Amino acid sequence: NIKYGYDIDKPVLHDLNLHIKPGEKIGIVGNSGAGKSTLISLLLKNFKAQQGDIIIDNQSIYNADSDSLRAQIALIPQDIMLFHRSIADNIGYAHENIAQTAIEQAAKAANIHEFINGLPDKYDTLVGERGVKLSGGQRQRIAIARAILKKSPILILDEATSSLDSETEQEIQNSISTMLEKNNATVIAVAHRLSTIKHLDRIIVMTDGKIIEDGSFA
Repeated sequence: NIKYGYDIDKPVLHDLNLHIKPGEKIGIVGNSGAGKSTLISLLLKNFKAQQGDIIIDNQSIYNADSDSLRAQIALIPQDIMLFHRSIADNIGYAHENIAQTAIEQAAKAANIHEFINGLPDKYDTLVGERGVKLSGGQRQRIAIARAILKKSPILILDEATSSLDSETEQEIQNSISTMLEKNNATVIAVAHRLSTIKHLDRIIVMTDGKIIEDGSFA
C-alpha cells in the first residue's frame, strides 16, 4: 500500500502493491513520469514512503539501516558513476580485498576483459573523473562486471541501456543475459522499451503511479 509524492499533495505512487518472489526476474515499463524510478528510489531508501511499507524477507526496510540494505542490492543505473581510479578499483569497488583473478573473471563475463587488456596499463588504467576516458558502453560493462562481482541477492537495472546506440545496446543486453544466467538473484529491470526486458519472468506496466498490467511478455 505504498503512497509517495515529492510534493505531498501530488502523489507519484498511489496505494501501490507489488509482490516479487525470491529469484524472480521482473521488468517494469511505463512512460516517463509513471513512477518507475521513484519505486527504485524507495526500495533503496533514498526516500521514505508516506504510507505503506516495503518488506524484504519478512522484514521492513525501515527497520534496517541503509548500509545493510544496500549491501544486499546491486544497482546498474543509466548514468554510471565511476571513480577517478583504476579500472580494477572500479570493478572491485564492493569488496575491500578482492583477488585480481576474480576481477578479471567478472570482466570476462561482462565482455570487457579484451578491451582492458588492450590498454597500455591494462587493469591499472585510470578512467578519469566520472569515467570520462571511456565510452558509455565501456562504462556500462564495467558496472555490469562490478555487479557480477558483488553477487548481491537483489539486482536492479534502472534503464541500464537506454542511453546507448542499438548495436552497443544489443551487446550490453547479451552481457546482462550472461550475468542473469549465472546469478540466482531477484532482478528488477526498469526499461522504456519492452524489447529490452521481454526475456524476463514477468512484466509490470505502470501508468500514473499505478500498476495497470502484470504478466508475461506474451
